[in-house]
Formats: sequence, structure tokens, C-alpha cells
Amino acid sequence: MRHGHSNQLKGPWPLLLLGAAILASFLASSGPVQWMDNGMFLADATIGRYFSETLGPLEHPLYQFFNTLVFEAFGTQVLSLLNSILLVPLAAAVYWLSRNLGAQRNLALLAATVAVLCHAVFWVSTKAEVYIFHALFVVLAYALYFERRSGLGATGKLLVIGLFTGMAASIHQLTFVVLMPLYLRLLVEQRARILLTVPAFVIGFVTAYPAMFNDLDSGLSLIQIGRHYLTGASPFDSNPNWEGSMLRFDAMWHEKNSVALLCLSLIGPQALGLVLFPKDRKLRLVWWALLLNFVFAASYNVNDRFTFFLPGAAFAAILGVLRLRDLLPDTRAGAWVLGLSALCSPAALLAMWVLYANGAVPLPVHSEALPYRNDIHYFMVPYLRDRSAEEFAHYYEASAPAGALIVSDWTPMGALRSAQAAGELQGRTFESCDNARDLSLYLQGAGAFLPRTSYCDGLKARYRLEKLVVGYQLQGK
Repeated sequence: MRHGHSNQLKGPWPLLLLGAAILASFLASSGPVQWMDNGMFLADATIGRYFSETLGPLEHPLYQFFNTLVFEAFGTQVLSLLNSILLVPLAAAVYWLSRNLGAQRNLALLAATVAVLCHAVFWVSTKAEVYIFHALFVVLAYALYFERRSGLGATGKLLVIGLFTGMAASIHQLTFVVLMPLYLRLLVEQRARILLTVPAFVIGFVTAYPAMFNDLDSGLSLIQIGRHYLTGASPFDSNPNWEGSMLRFDAMWHEKNSVALLCLSLIGPQALGLVLFPKDRKLRLVWWALLLNFVFAASYNVNDRFTFFLPGAAFAAILGVLRLRDLLPDTRAGAWVLGLSALCSPAALLAMWVLYANGAVPLPVHSEALPYRNDIHYFMVPYLRDRSAEEFAHYYEASAPAGALIVSDWTPMGALRSAQAAGELQGRTFESCDNARDLSLYLQGAGAFLPRTSYCDGLKARYRLEKLVVGYQLQGK
């Protein structure tokens, strides 16, 4: 069945709206200097290390390889825009899946626009992050499964789906959650032939092999390597891993701000896609993938759980647009409502930002503030460009002389390292708070600086802090 009525979605405007949404991501990009993991990804790409040395939970082998390749070919500026660029193939994949689920051309374009403007997708598109690259292969796997005109045949489809799975798995472990419904369907339909996906997966996972071989040489078994990659558990150290963070429904209320941030991705037709169970068998498969992704992300006890919802957000956009289309009348007014539904998320979040910025609505912020960064702007309104990390780096470029040491926790460290990779802060040395030991050489020389005391309690006890405009200069007691 094809979804769409003659009076709805005529003309070129759905394509123009999609183009404008993607262009908005380029304009809102956070640039080549970014906080935390995002800045680290940018900095690591400039090292020239194509392959991970160990297959740990924070390693993303194919993404690291791709990032490094893009930097070597095009430089830092293009690298910082990579996720905005990847919105183009992601939107195409969403369009393809929508068409294969029965949407007419302009309705599929509208679904792609809703997906792009969804909070989580748009936020990640403005940063250096793994999730858009990962979601691309997940959506492609589902789109190919529903494709009836590919000419690949059942065997060819299984092989390519296995290849997409291996590539997705070499980017992020979320693959095994979101593709589970697809593989259960394939198991029922193909039975033993599903094993054809295994050799294709092996090929798709190729960028992870150097790290895997290093781990085998260090004495880990394949089972231990797999567990380490999936959860961070390792027999060689007692560092916290993520096994205890999964399915933490008991912690959701305590971390309600993070859960609320995740739910921002359901503003618009996406909410209908999640809460309304489809009758169509094809749509039900995508709905189960969406539900699994949402439950996993909501109960995964990490602060940035909203970024784990990208494949689900794409699926919610498709299902939501199809359901909203069926609920609306076949009239000009119905067409207007359907079209404007794509703007629900940016309109709602920008309106909330205006109210917050004018003091009309109080919103919770992180207790550990960062210099120059407004957390409500940074996390809730990705449609407005945030260059706070760049401003932070500019301050230390002017304040910390060459030869100085800057000691920081992980989040500012991303900004410092990515700034140095982009050509700023040359001659400065960076050290994490946990690793900073004897700083006397710097105290007697160019100086040692501390951007914030959060997560750096040990330094407060060992040194006297001289307050600066931003952060502190460390002095001997």
C-alpha cells in the first residue's frame, strides 16, 4: 500500500525543506574546536593513526579509520563538518526505507526532513560524533531488507545486510540492539540461510582486526575481547565498565534530566511513531527496532543517552509521518499540518529557549558549569550555533603563555586538544587532573593553569589557586 493522497504534499517544497534542514546543520556546526569526546575525536583524527590499538568499548574502529582518512584528504575544517555532510546519505537512506515501507515520494522526503530536524540527529550532526555514521548503516540494512527491486535475490540481500551489520558493529555496539528485530525476522524466514550473513559480517568488521589481534597477543581470548568491546569489562584492570549501566530503570528518575533530553527527540510526528502500534507487518518490524532502541537508551545510565537514540529517531520519524498522514484529512489544511509537522521540534525547542533566556521558565542546568558554555543552549537548542569551546580555547591562547601547562578534566580537555590540532595553543602542554603529579617545573616557569576545579579535587589540596577571569593559576603553597 502506498501512503499519500492527491491533495497532499504536491510540488517541490518537501525537497526544498529537506535541503534547508541539512543546510541549517552546516550553519549550526560547532566548528573544529569542541568539548569532551567530540573534541577528542577531532584531535585523534589528526594523529594519523588509522587503526585502534585495542578493541575497547570507546574504540570505534571504522569511524576512526574514516575520520583519519577525511582529515588526511581534506583537513580539519571539513572534518568538523563531516556529520553535516553525512546527513545527505542518511536522509537518502531514510527516504529509501520510507519508500519501501509504502510512502509516496514527497511523503518520504518529509520523513527524511523530520529525521534530520529531530533533536538527537541534528545535535549530533553539529558535532564530531559516531552516531550518524552508525545510524546510516543500520537504516540501510532495514531499507535493503524491504527492497523488492534490488535484483540481488535472497542470497545477495543476506550478504549485503551482513556487510552493513559488520560495518555498523565496527562503529558502535548499539548495532546488536537495533538490528535484533531484523535478524529475528530473517531467522524465521531464512532459517539456516541466515548464516550467510556471517562471512559478510566478518568482511564488514575488518577495520577492527588490528586491535583484535593486539588483544589476542596480550593474552585475551575471543570471548574476553568481545565482552571488553561490548561492555568495557577486562581481566587486566578493575576500572568501571558499562555492564552495570545497562537497563538501569531504577536510576531513570534520579537521572530524569538526561531522560528528558532523550525525550526531546519525540517532539513532533515521532511521538506518534513510538506510541501507536502499527497494524502493517512491515511497519511493525521497524516499530520493534524503534521500541528496543528507545528502551535501551532511556535505561542506559549515562548522561548522553539521547545520542544513543539516532537509529530509533529515524525510525520514529518515518512511522510518525506515515501515521500522521493517515490521521489527517485529504484537504489543503491537512497538507499544511502535515508539512508543518516537520518543524515541530525546532519550533518547540527554540520557543522554550526564548522563554528561558528571558527568565520566564526555569530549566535545570548541570551543577558543574563550564566556562563560556550555557548548557541549555548547548544541549537543548542545537539549531543555534554553539562555539563556546572555541571561545574557551581563545581565552587560554591569550592567557596561558607558550610553555605553560593546562590541567583539566575530560570535558575541557577535548576543547584544548582539538584547538591544538586546529593550530591554536601551540607550545602548551595538557595534563588530565588524574595524571598531574609534580608541577613544580611549570610553577617555576611559564605557569600551570586549571580551567575549573570540578573533578580536580586533588589539585585544590596540593596547590593554592589564584582566581583568573576563567579558571585559576596554580601556585605553590
